[in-house]
Amino acid sequence: MDVGMMMVFASYGWENTGDDQVWDEEIRLARLAADSGFDVLWSAEHHFFDYSFCPDNLQLMTYLAALCPGIGLGTAAVIVPWHDPLRVAEQAAVLDLLCKGKLRLGLGRGLARLCGVSRNHGRVTRAL
Repeated sequence: MDVGMMMVFASYGWENTGDDQVWDEEIRLARLAADSGFDVLWSAEHHFFDYSFCPDNLQLMTYLAALCPGIGLGTAAVIVPWHDPLRVAEQAAVLDLLCKGKLRLGLGRGLARLCGVSRNHGRVTRAL
């Protein structure tokens, strides 16, 4: 069995808490989890500041690969319709190299299906 930590990046319900403070705290907790022997750090892709805001979890995990070497890293999930799928594959491949094969890649479609999102030459467009 693995033990992991989900990085939430949420400030909902916390008064006078800046985005930078939320990020600093999540990174501090990630380092603590890595130092305490946890097996994996997880982060979902979210774009809403008070709910959960990590708009690029592949970028975050790349940073954590250097900051916390040896721990597994997981995306729960990369919302593919918001990205160029080829870039997601490339970024995931590089990240997997950096973390020595410890990437757990989760992909999803999120709410894109409800927003009328379609692909147009690698750019997200919204159907009218």
